[in-house]
Amino acid sequence: MKKIIYLLLMICLTGGISSCADFEDLNQDPSKSTDMEPTLLLPNLQMYLTNDYQEWHRYFMYPGGFVNQWCGDWGTVEYGCIGIKQDSYMAELWLQRYTRLAKSIVDIIERTKDDAESVNINALGRVMRVYIYNQLTDMYGDIPYFEAGAGYYTGVLKPRYDLQSEIYDDFFQQLDMAQEQLDPNADLIPYDHYYNGDITKWKKFANSLRLRLAMRLIKVDPERARKEAETAIRNGVMESNADLCMIKYENQANPSSGPGRGNALANRFRQEPRNFRLSKKLITYMEETSDPRIRLYSACYLDDGQNTDITDMVYALKRSYSEMARETDHFDWEKNPDPITLTIDGKEVEVDGKYQLLQPATWLMEYDAPYINMSYAEVELLLAEAAVRGWSGAGNAATHFENALRASVEQMSVYGAPSVSADALERFVSSNALKSGSELEQINMQLWVGHLLNPFEAYANWRRTNIPEITMENPDKERNQSGGKTPRRLLYPIEEQIKNGDNYREAIARVPGYDWTIGVWWDK
Repeated sequence: MKKIIYLLLMICLTGGISSCADFEDLNQDPSKSTDMEPTLLLPNLQMYLTNDYQEWHRYFMYPGGFVNQWCGDWGTVEYGCIGIKQDSYMAELWLQRYTRLAKSIVDIIERTKDDAESVNINALGRVMRVYIYNQLTDMYGDIPYFEAGAGYYTGVLKPRYDLQSEIYDDFFQQLDMAQEQLDPNADLIPYDHYYNGDITKWKKFANSLRLRLAMRLIKVDPERARKEAETAIRNGVMESNADLCMIKYENQANPSSGPGRGNALANRFRQEPRNFRLSKKLITYMEETSDPRIRLYSACYLDDGQNTDITDMVYALKRSYSEMARETDHFDWEKNPDPITLTIDGKEVEVDGKYQLLQPATWLMEYDAPYINMSYAEVELLLAEAAVRGWSGAGNAATHFENALRASVEQMSVYGAPSVSADALERFVSSNALKSGSELEQINMQLWVGHLLNPFEAYANWRRTNIPEITMENPDKERNQSGGKTPRRLLYPIEEQIKNGDNYREAIARVPGYDWTIGVWWDK
């Protein structure tokens, strides 16, 4: 080692290395920038949220099982449906958001906050901060927020856990600032995977996000919920499917670990294409409402290397889509139908029971399938609820609900799903008009159906409304760790007890009987 240092000194002294006064330069990784342009940090945030399929399986299995949408897949049933605590799976969202994204969020905001020529990228950093931390706090409750990711600027390496109520206060303040700053005539955003730099659409997304967050408060602070929703509506929310917030991916398989360039959820479906099934509870409701998305969300395929679609043939025998769906909370090998024989291309083929059950549709499993962060259909449903509650500016509930039903079907075209005939679409809309006295149930049942691919929202919206009625089927009572109740939060990672112990203990002390069956602040 001494010889190496001596040699470096001699080279420096003889001019062999230019600017050799700072030896720290020798320890810099030349492949990683230490001064990343803020507009280049934005696409990294957007991509990392939805392009790692190992993460997404772990994000997916708990809420996907909790809200009775998915079954079959081993992880979803074992942990989400049966209710078994697995720290590494509950911790995944926490660890990846804080290690991969927190610092970049802080960097974007801090490095542009006093720059009059960077008002738009600063505002987008604030919107992304709200979007990302909202997923975290809604899953865990009180979390590190104000001090998180700011160690470089503040020196605080063990951030405190902030009250969820205070975090929500700041969410609305951040969205206020973004609303004031966003300017189509200001700085350009050249690397934006959501809206290609369209600031007008970003404003609609920010206000739509505000509407979503306002609805979270309906149980804990209904007056604040009304105020924030009315502000969002007044500022301007999404107006059509052209405004939905989504990211497009490349048609490429992701690596077995780490992020890739394909849709993470599609990659996970492709890894286990014969395991994931839509639940009977979900399909039964969709069939009762004549929902054409049954065939846009799902189908029956053979495991023949070509994904031969046998849905129509199976339906001809079963005469019911609900009979083609797996019972909620069952593994893919449990209680399958008896084999049937179908004639395919002139040959008789015996079809095992599991292939008679509805799987994710092939277009949802394409590597280049988009991921929708927030849809116009969701916004219309939230507006319908606001109108039912009599909030100012919300408009007509029935009209919003009709708009939502149409948009929810039509948006499936972004996946390359086949179009639904105009007649079929109108039958769906006309047969599901809002009925007096059941408006909130109808609206939130449609949110449940619409969030099939968004586990964060499906779980959060169920907790704020208790719609649909969810039961923990508890198929393995001896192993269940929730007392037969559906969990209402995820637990903090075990490693937080070591790395940030004092703040961790202070946080759990604020939640009497701290466990995953205890609701977060707004879930009263």
